[in-house]
Amino acid sequence: MYQFDFTGRLKRYQETLREEGVDFGIVMLPGSIRYLTGFWGYATRAEYFEPGRLICLTVPQDGTPLLVVPKIERAFAEAATKNVPLNIEHHVEWTSPDDSGDAWGLVRGFIEKEGPSDARISIDKSFLTEKAKRPFEEKFEGFTVVPNSGSLERQQDVKDAEEVRLFEASGVLVASMFQVELEAIKRGGLRECDVAMLGLEHNVRACAEVIESETYNDLYVDSPIGLGAQLLTSGPRLNRSHGTASTRLIEPTDIVAIDLCRVPYLLGYRLGFGRIIAQRPLDSTEQDINATVKKSYEVGVSMLHPGTVVSDIDVAVRSVLVEGGLGPYVMHRTGRTLGTELIGIGIAEGVERKLEADMVLAIEPSVYMDGFQSRIESTFHITNEGPRLLTRVPERMITTY
Repeated sequence: MYQFDFTGRLKRYQETLREEGVDFGIVMLPGSIRYLTGFWGYATRAEYFEPGRLICLTVPQDGTPLLVVPKIERAFAEAATKNVPLNIEHHVEWTSPDDSGDAWGLVRGFIEKEGPSDARISIDKSFLTEKAKRPFEEKFEGFTVVPNSGSLERQQDVKDAEEVRLFEASGVLVASMFQVELEAIKRGGLRECDVAMLGLEHNVRACAEVIESETYNDLYVDSPIGLGAQLLTSGPRLNRSHGTASTRLIEPTDIVAIDLCRVPYLLGYRLGFGRIIAQRPLDSTEQDINATVKKSYEVGVSMLHPGTVVSDIDVAVRSVLVEGGLGPYVMHRTGRTLGTELIGIGIAEGVERKLEADMVLAIEPSVYMDGFQSRIESTFHITNEGPRLLTRVPERMITTY
């Protein structure tokens, strides 16, 4: 059975707050709230950072945290956090004698009641719009507000044993989902969206089976249907790095790019995965491009061990692509660490964070050009013995001819 230790996660975060001398940590990122409590709702929508539909978790150094949600989310929040030590308060978007219309006022009242008069508060405002930021600043004028140190994000970057087990199972699901779509492409006569839907149906059924057999499903909190959209391009659309599956009919001799990184897998966790399917032989130029991308991938994988500086991976991988004349066709960074809604650490130039054992990350050197694409994206579990491949599909272009 999959069961997360939300109480232990909260306690570890509280220990960090004490070490940093912060009285209250205000958590707003949906992935972080889910990590600490099991609740997510519709929190990925931008309006849920704003007072009218605010969702936030306020964690004190000691004692019971407060989860503030709009009334529309209250019943779900109670079900999702059934066994988590939390207080839940809700707010509404209208004037009411029975319900608060002041979301941030609920948070301020909690802090004034539970903390010292000169409480230090941490919050990450970097992702908030001005519309979301101003009401917070107005409500907490006079308090000492310090930037979020990133300690909670670092806690989430290193996976616990239950998360690693989920990633392993999700990796098996990714491989089977890819196989379903590969076989559909081989049969032919389908649009990009038809292939993606076959994979999605397989994914939903598999996730439903796990929810029913491997979780305590008495309150029906978890859904097997994710909110992500699959990226799938073919033929002239291969220059689109973020091309969702369209109505284009896949031709028998097309190159097809399948990217499953935006598909949620078991209990909302995400993996990075992508492969190119060639339904025809590559010409000599395409073979050279493909060989260069494969070399850059191997360079990146060879660096996946504890202590490696993240920036060094991106620079090394991209250097291979640039030296091979492919610089103009590189559209994004080399990868990122993984979790639920979180992107985590970008495997990008300038990121000085070092890899640690039990991180889970995706490596994806890629080039996109008119009529051709070459990329390999895989997810790895970082261990002291070396990287462990979780998405067990051959690490190369897949051919059908």
